[in-house]
Amino acid sequence: MKLAFPEPSPVALDLDLAIGRALSRIPPLWPLKHFVAVNPFVGLSGQPFPEACALLERTAGAAPLLQPAEFLALYREGAITEADLAEAVGPSTPPSRLIQTLTAASTVPASYALGTVADVLDRKLPHAHWAVFVTEEISKFCATYFDENQTTWRSPWYRTGLFAAWRESARHDLNPEAFGLQNFRAAVASLPADPTDCIAACLTALGAARTDPTDFLHRQLLTISGWAAYCQYLAREDTMRGRINNVLRDLLAIRLAFDLALHRAFGRKIAFSAELPSDADPVRNELLSALVTWQTAYELGYQRTLARQLAAAPMPAAALRPSAQAVFCIDVRSEVFRRHLEAAAPTVATIGFAGFFGFPIAHRPLLAGSPATRCPVLLVPPYESSDVVDPETAFDEREAYAGRGAWKAFQNSAASCFAFVETAGLVFGASLTRQPRAAAPVCRSPVPALTGDESPSKLDALAAMCEGALRNMSLTTNFGRLLLICGHGSTSANNPYASALDCGACGGHAGDVNARLAANALNHPEVRTRLAVRGIHLPADTWCVAGLHHTASDDVTLFELDRIPASHSADVAELRLALARAGESSRRERAPSLGLSATPPAELAGHIRARSDDIAQVRPEWGLANNAAIIVAPRARSRALNLSGRTFLHDYDHAADSDAKVLDLILAAPVVVASWINLQYYASRVDPVRYGSGNKVLHNVVGGLGVFEGNGGDLRPGLPLQSIHDGEKFMHEPRRLSVFVAAPREKIQFVLARQPTPRELLDHSWIHLFALEGARCFRYVAGGGWSEVT
Repeated sequence: MKLAFPEPSPVALDLDLAIGRALSRIPPLWPLKHFVAVNPFVGLSGQPFPEACALLERTAGAAPLLQPAEFLALYREGAITEADLAEAVGPSTPPSRLIQTLTAASTVPASYALGTVADVLDRKLPHAHWAVFVTEEISKFCATYFDENQTTWRSPWYRTGLFAAWRESARHDLNPEAFGLQNFRAAVASLPADPTDCIAACLTALGAARTDPTDFLHRQLLTISGWAAYCQYLAREDTMRGRINNVLRDLLAIRLAFDLALHRAFGRKIAFSAELPSDADPVRNELLSALVTWQTAYELGYQRTLARQLAAAPMPAAALRPSAQAVFCIDVRSEVFRRHLEAAAPTVATIGFAGFFGFPIAHRPLLAGSPATRCPVLLVPPYESSDVVDPETAFDEREAYAGRGAWKAFQNSAASCFAFVETAGLVFGASLTRQPRAAAPVCRSPVPALTGDESPSKLDALAAMCEGALRNMSLTTNFGRLLLICGHGSTSANNPYASALDCGACGGHAGDVNARLAANALNHPEVRTRLAVRGIHLPADTWCVAGLHHTASDDVTLFELDRIPASHSADVAELRLALARAGESSRRERAPSLGLSATPPAELAGHIRARSDDIAQVRPEWGLANNAAIIVAPRARSRALNLSGRTFLHDYDHAADSDAKVLDLILAAPVVVASWINLQYYASRVDPVRYGSGNKVLHNVVGGLGVFEGNGGDLRPGLPLQSIHDGEKFMHEPRRLSVFVAAPREKIQFVLARQPTPRELLDHSWIHLFALEGARCFRYVAGGGWSEVT
């Protein structure tokens, strides 16, 4: 039967607009060397959450929501109550209606996605596997083209654009025809050389002008979503630096070219239409609406409890001078450690701030070929730093760093993955556990410093960064004798996703470099002089020290101890003792989640530290699992609460922020970054197949960029299953981020009026906002209204 297509629409197709909209829906995927959490719905935040769910049901095949049975189980367990359902659904619908809708969900037809030609062939032809084949072919080519450190052979066309390179390669590729795709090379040769022209030709031939071309193109990209996300990352990086990069458009042209070749080869056997089946299914639509409402109900109970706790907390009082102040990243893992540090040393005040500590730098480590960004991915670092070594110990330091660098490169190679160890056997596996150590102790580790000679302009830059950091963390007076700037990082063996456990505020790196730069700058006499001119006076007896919180073990390392003045040696000794006690308490709190409840206290630290060096350990720590809220307030609001490591904590004193510039920055940056982390965990939990990276045991590193699950398939985005599941149950409860701000509603409203990104996230229900005013709490209502939480 001859394949018939509808006539092209008489209305001219605005191709560039459709392509642009489709490309914008794809989230970026950072490579493994600096993997950061990404909101997988970042390209859809311009649409309300329910509409985005409906869109993804059309293009991805499923809405990003828990299954009906999961919501019902939460209801039976009491995690969702009748009161939560009643508040979520409103007075017009009884909660029983929501329960009935989910109970009858098994009779509702399964959701569907807009089909590619490959999808339709698989449905209509027996034993067809074209969708998998196309994904595999494109993925293999991308793995070679984008490879950074694995392959011994590179495509001879890698210097050309992605589409041009693929077109040349495909004209010599016999594999598709061997698989049954007849005349593939001839079809490729007939394609326009320009990728946009190729997309237009394919859309016309496939009859896509009669459907929503944006949805159709979006569906094409979702069949290779991992590589599409990596291409989006490359395009985003260039765009932020003022360069044009059309690599994602090239990938779209490649995917459509395969569909066109399939259409030409099998057009006589199927009737393909790019139009969606009717979406006017009232039962399916009702179920989707009900699931969105259940998700809201699931969040209400947690929000109500936390709102009441924060509203009842004591108001900030005039503080005595603390013995020390310890600044930690806002990361949820810091909440546990800060709470135990405050218990171990009540005269120590802890502070929460973004873990790059206001030092947006690109850092060049010792022996590294190029600098790596160590600031939030929303920023382009304006400064560069590098490691400076002591000339007397330079050789030992370089040798030690080279050994560790070689080991790290091996970890990221194909030879170190679980599948290779399994194949090579236990003898080879045992050798992997022996990490190279430094040849000899070094007197002093390399010290990071801004590049360039010490000049007035460099000192001005350091002073400006210090001022911004101190004001934005609401720390401008009442300094203690010690000021600890404590970054965080993690350590794990044989873990391609190791950087995902480091600091997101430092671009997927540990925060030690930023902490050391900040502490050294704050100790610099010339910087302090400049800060005084700017209205911030650090007492002469205040000394800053940098540290690193190892989140896998809850140990804290302090740096440059040999520079501590004798006048502060006793203070530092006391702080180190408090940090050690806090580490012990934090490990005890985390032990049950790590399966170490029965471990004797004397052995617990050893067991937890050993997890980081164990190549078979797929859960070295839980990262940011179960994150649910960010609290922007003085620490006094939350100090008495056990927040169970679920909240980001950012210090903020609205009384000291008369022009709302600090709140402006917090809502625009830390809150948005927290939403990215929250929605990545949310997506990886509600739909691990589409948004997660699968089973870590089956991972194979691809080109140093990402992972396959097994030997092939698409590049996998998102978090490994072991990051959110302990083998028996999920460890993350998927709730959209709740933002609590201790400030008047008018001030928050003033900031939202000039910050479109957080306002869009709020108005479209991707996150929730609450204002804390004294002992009262108010919920933000889309469009700018407020309702009191009772």
